[in-house]
Amino acid sequence: MIKLLHIADIHLGMENYGKTDPITGLSSRLLDFLESFDYAIDYALENKIDLVLFAGDAFKSRYPSPTFQREFAKRIKKLASSGIPTVLLVGNHDIPASEGKANTLDIYHTLEVENVYVSRKPELLTLDLKNKEKIQIATLPWLAKSILASKKDYEKKTISEIHQEMAEKLVKKVKDLIPQIDDHLPCVMLAHTTIAGAEYGSEHKVYVGSDVVLPLNIFAQEPFDYVALGHLHKFQILNQNPPVVYSGSIDRVDFSEEKEDKGFIVVEISNKNTKYQFIPVPARKFLTIRVKVNEEDSEPTQKVISQIEKNKIEDRVIRIIIEVPESQVEKLHDHEIRKVLSQAHFIAAINKEVIKKERDKKVLYTEELSVIEALERYWQSKGISQKRMKRLKDYAEKLTKE
Repeated sequence: MIKLLHIADIHLGMENYGKTDPITGLSSRLLDFLESFDYAIDYALENKIDLVLFAGDAFKSRYPSPTFQREFAKRIKKLASSGIPTVLLVGNHDIPASEGKANTLDIYHTLEVENVYVSRKPELLTLDLKNKEKIQIATLPWLAKSILASKKDYEKKTISEIHQEMAEKLVKKVKDLIPQIDDHLPCVMLAHTTIAGAEYGSEHKVYVGSDVVLPLNIFAQEPFDYVALGHLHKFQILNQNPPVVYSGSIDRVDFSEEKEDKGFIVVEISNKNTKYQFIPVPARKFLTIRVKVNEEDSEPTQKVISQIEKNKIEDRVIRIIIEVPESQVEKLHDHEIRKVLSQAHFIAAINKEVIKKERDKKVLYTEELSVIEALERYWQSKGISQKRMKRLKDYAEKLTKE
């Protein structure tokens, strides 16, 4: 039996909704992501994991600071030193914007770090594990447009046509790997991509319209025993036999992931039989508190505070959304609300959705007014321009004569 750990989208450098930690001097949000990453690594060490597969996006930025690189390297070294082979797949956040520049993971390849394998191109790796078993890893890293085709190939083509051609080329690269696979050995596909039918989660606003989408059937087939995916932040299972799984990001990136579980996947492969389990990590919790203030509320600030006190806010990233009538806005006191939120890890926002009262302009009509005069008063109440009023009046006079 082979026991492997599937993890993706570490995104070190994600520092939104954080503050400076007084002990380390680092962002508290960086420490959150590192804590979740550490949880996965410690699990691997304590539970005799044979292999770790990282499905891409080690960092938030293509040009991570030395601090972020150092923290990632510490953890990879911890795995490598323990004798656990680790395959690092290059994701879209790991590749530079310009050709010829190194990606964020190239240093491990250059230094030939023992037990660490960096996959920068579609390939088939055969690894010897400590338990004397062998496993094959077919890889599909994120490939830039420039690698798949030249600019001339895409001239005078629509974005849709370009994406379709890129998808076809990526599918071919996967198909080209399949004949190389030894059916007598277990094989895992490790890919950083978007698959048709997947839910985007927080990535929806980023990638819809700009992503190349691959068909599920190219992955959901023999000879793959398991398909380990990265790129989309939401944990999701796209197929059961073989399992095609996005592990999701290791920690919450923003409020769109507030209700999503975060973690990694533990996979057991034995005689072409695959079992897997999602293991949650202690990710930082996000919480949105919504309050509706009404016109008749005499103390709107206290109403907001009462609603906050019904929730557990300690160590959470908090967002308050208050629906409030325009007449009550000045009665809301942010400083009092913030006092009640002092135990929160971070106050992301106190947003006020102001409901403006529609002001009805009443028009006085009497029996003494003619039809045209009554219409003129109505048009004036609606703010219609003099030029348009003259045209409307001409039409109205013609109609009344008829």
